[in-house]
Amino acid sequence: MIKSPEIKVNPDVLKTLRESSGYTVEEIAKKIKTTVNKVYEAEKGIASFTLTQIKKLADIYQRSLAAFFTDTLPSMPTLTDYRVNREKRLTPEVYIAERRAYYIANKLAELTDKRSQIPDFPDRLKPDGLAREFRKYLRVDLLKSKKPEELLTHYKQVLEEKLLISIIELPLKAEDVRGFSVFAGISIIVLNEKDHQSIKLFSLFHEVYHLLKRTSGICSIEIEQKDGDIEASCNLFSAEFLVPLDDLKDECKKFPQIDESTISELTKIYGVSKQVIMLRLLWLGYMPKERYEQFKKVGEKKLKGKKFGRRDWDKVFQNRVGNLVVREATNAYRSGKISYSEVMDIFSLKAKYTEKFVER
Repeated sequence: MIKSPEIKVNPDVLKTLRESSGYTVEEIAKKIKTTVNKVYEAEKGIASFTLTQIKKLADIYQRSLAAFFTDTLPSMPTLTDYRVNREKRLTPEVYIAERRAYYIANKLAELTDKRSQIPDFPDRLKPDGLAREFRKYLRVDLLKSKKPEELLTHYKQVLEEKLLISIIELPLKAEDVRGFSVFAGISIIVLNEKDHQSIKLFSLFHEVYHLLKRTSGICSIEIEQKDGDIEASCNLFSAEFLVPLDDLKDECKKFPQIDESTISELTKIYGVSKQVIMLRLLWLGYMPKERYEQFKKVGEKKLKGKKFGRRDWDKVFQNRVGNLVVREATNAYRSGKISYSEVMDIFSLKAKYTEKFVER
């Protein structure tokens, strides 16, 4: 058996590729079946990987093979980490999702020669007031008694069309990352693919607030309010947009008392999680703080996507690519601006799925 030849690669590039993908030396050594010492030595320039190992690394990092044979790598902006537990490592999937988001932002800017239309509002507006003004700007009515998935689909379409932002869902594989936003020429919102639809819905408008404030960041979304904190402002904005307090007051009048069945009904009416409804009721004074704290202590059962059954991969890939990207890349292809292989690269999909989206 002929041994694969060792290839000389710039050690700084090797290290940067690993670190920018969120992997430790130990994890990479295990994945490419070598020693930790060998990885350290390769990143110091006193050892080399074989071509087979480099191809494996390209697959792990989701980078082109050409990236390993350059002298320098373009730097990527670093997103602010707004998570509650910032000491916890981000998953490699989050790093890959960040690169994907910036790639999409750049590609859309190239294809469209347009910019996101993020409106300006007076700084004096508090988050809840901004939510009300933003609804007027979008010219959308408050949708009620709809499934969270229907609401999410509707608002995605409205936001993409009105603001020219790309909204995508990616497998972040992180329990403490609900989503993140990238404020750029073409702004991007990334949601955690595995989250329940009601959580994605709340996360969507949390990230919208970041964009309205011209900020970018990775968010875990702890929905309790803390005055003066940007994340608290994001949450208050999202809560008021989806569950306006004045409307909630009117809905509460229809029930003889605020009990468990009432709370369940309200979650169905507004399409948000039970915790959001209970927190809104707490702010209205309709629920004693002790009851809410007891609810928190017991813990709401985590809402996650289905773990069984067959997945609708057409829908999964549509969400991963995003409606705006599908539309603009397809238009560019049909006008002869880009090739079919470039469309595949932009979609990051195999030919059979790319074909389905292009031919719609």
